Amino acid sequence: MAADTYDYCPCGSGNKIKFCCGKEISKEIENLTTAMQGEQYIAAIKSIEQLLDEHGPLPCLYALRGIAFITTGQFEAARENIDQFLKIAPENATAWAGRALTSEDEPHKVMEYAQKCLEYATDEMIPQLAVPALQGLVDKLFAVGNAFAGFSHLTLVAAIARNSQQATMKMLQFMQNPDYPLLLKQRLPMPAAPEDAAWSEAYDNAQVLARRGAWMAALDIVEDLLEDAAGETVLLHSIAILNTYLGLEEGIQAWRDYAAAIDTGSDAAIEAEAYAQMLNNQSNPDVQAIQKLTYTVDNLDLVQELLVASSQARMVPDPGFGNDDPDNPPPRSLFVLTDKAQLETGVDVTMEQIPIAVATLYLFGKQTDRDARVELVLANLDGEDAATSVLQNICGDELGKLEDTSDITEVPVLADALSWNPVFPEDTPQELMQQLSLAQREDGFRDIFPTLKLQAFDGRTAEELALDFNHRIKVQATLLIIETNLQCRDYQADLNCVREKLGLVQLEPIDPTDVELSQITDVQLGRYDVTKMSTDQLAHCYQRCLVITFRKAIVAIAEEIIARDDKPQHLNLADVYGSLLETRSTNEERVELIEKAKQAALDANQSPAIWLLREIPLRIMSGDTQTASDLMQTIEANHIEEPGIREHFYQLLMQLGIINPDGSPAGGTAAPAQPGIIDPSASAPQAGGVWTPGSQEPQAADEPSAAGDDKPGLWIPD
Repeated sequence: MAADTYDYCPCGSGNKIKFCCGKEISKEIENLTTAMQGEQYIAAIKSIEQLLDEHGPLPCLYALRGIAFITTGQFEAARENIDQFLKIAPENATAWAGRALTSEDEPHKVMEYAQKCLEYATDEMIPQLAVPALQGLVDKLFAVGNAFAGFSHLTLVAAIARNSQQATMKMLQFMQNPDYPLLLKQRLPMPAAPEDAAWSEAYDNAQVLARRGAWMAALDIVEDLLEDAAGETVLLHSIAILNTYLGLEEGIQAWRDYAAAIDTGSDAAIEAEAYAQMLNNQSNPDVQAIQKLTYTVDNLDLVQELLVASSQARMVPDPGFGNDDPDNPPPRSLFVLTDKAQLETGVDVTMEQIPIAVATLYLFGKQTDRDARVELVLANLDGEDAATSVLQNICGDELGKLEDTSDITEVPVLADALSWNPVFPEDTPQELMQQLSLAQREDGFRDIFPTLKLQAFDGRTAEELALDFNHRIKVQATLLIIETNLQCRDYQADLNCVREKLGLVQLEPIDPTDVELSQITDVQLGRYDVTKMSTDQLAHCYQRCLVITFRKAIVAIAEEIIARDDKPQHLNLADVYGSLLETRSTNEERVELIEKAKQAALDANQSPAIWLLREIPLRIMSGDTQTASDLMQTIEANHIEEPGIREHFYQLLMQLGIINPDGSPAGGTAAPAQPGIIDPSASAPQAGGVWTPGSQEPQAADEPSAAGDDKPGLWIPD
């Protein structure tokens, strides 16, 4: 649609053309926008340059020319245009957005440009270029490891570009990724000022800027206020929060200043110290290098024979190495070395019997310019002696000289010390592996963690700090970070055993009575006594925990919901039942939950197809192939055309070994599997009498639209 005088001026001021720099050339702006709508960018640029000669340096013309340059990929010209733009309008939000979008500077400088854009924008008018500029900034920040600033600016993109499916999905993917710490994803709103504070008006202005994403400008205001209100906890807290939004190292001390100003034993103080540690680890991670040892060998065939014959070496049958680079051929074979002889059966294996992997061994044949060699990659930071001893005992004199020692990757010191690399026999029951893993984790945290010297503890151990009242908060904060991270994956995770051993206060359930749960932090949700929650509180907390994938809290709340007769309204009860499947120890219990999920879906006028799909493997594992066949036929007959069902259905059949990747029945003639598709036939249960689609060819599921379809246009600010 062409511009008129009551449209916003292209300069991005937030004023209408009639009252802004474009008022003298409103007709020309209309012609320019029409041309750019028709992708006539070259003609538009020529017209703009002519108008600049005739009317002088008008911001609206620089804004339109910048958009045309960027849209056509003329980034050097765009940068020159922006330099000229900022000379005449140094406080123009559109100009700063353009600088952020086209800058080749370091990410922290690009962040400053984006912050300038948001500072000079208005709540009513954020420049169109701000969205792609922020999207590019987010990628840059994550690439350099500034996860705090990356996440905060990602939330900003999702808020500004509300109609962008791409922005929304990226935000959800981040929030639901358990690899990101819960504290990183939790909301950090600025606290309200006391009603009688003399500085409340200026603070309110800072909050307005912060809500728009102009955190640097807001930070300047709050820091100035603190000079006249030293020790004010609201200001200290806000400074820490704003520094965290920006991922700045100054946030480390800011959080500790805030923690020192409040009750150091409180949950708020412990969370503050946790943020300080996470910001410090972001810029100065406590990591060390894993080493690779390379040995030359004369007789690689004999070395491989010795490894195959050894009870302390397990050959990986199909490691999946590619062979795309003729100058760097893949390893001939791959072995896992263990600290003790591997077991023939794991049916009744105990913790003490389990062999532990000490290294991975790669065997390379002779190359034109290089002798045959083996590369020993250590499993742990301090595992060189154990790994080389095992390799030497197996290979003896056939192991040649040590040719090279190199660092291949860095791993966190804490994660490495607590890692466990068991090599279970193939027949080890799944339930037993899980039990042993949980037991080992508890033992590791209780016995190993207290003795580790960590950077977060200034090179001291948790045992030492726990005896120091002024420093034990560091241990409590580290445990909080670890525990909440574990709880996002494992609903059973609990580190109170460590707190008990160290003489620290254990985390007890919190009474939610008369508490406004919307005001509490996310990390505390797992501690609230769900039996005392109202129905509305259960629904609120459940939905909130789903967004951040807080498994411990999800499970506790879901159990309480299904136990009550009064179920929350506007909640997907089928998903509530489904969220508990992993908590049940038998297939019969899981099937019972799925039956309830199916009924809940039907009661809500939803398709039960996804629950039918989840029921099929449970029926097969229970030996009930007839019911499994009936379920498959039901899906084929009644649900196959529903969105996503065809794709999931045939994927399930492949995983079960019922059909081949090309859709033919397993056991028949099949087309070769495509790269990236794992052929499940070797390990999957046999189809037996289970129904198959026969000769029917599975149709490809519809592909989602390309990301580019969702990108905001650059040609005109609306």
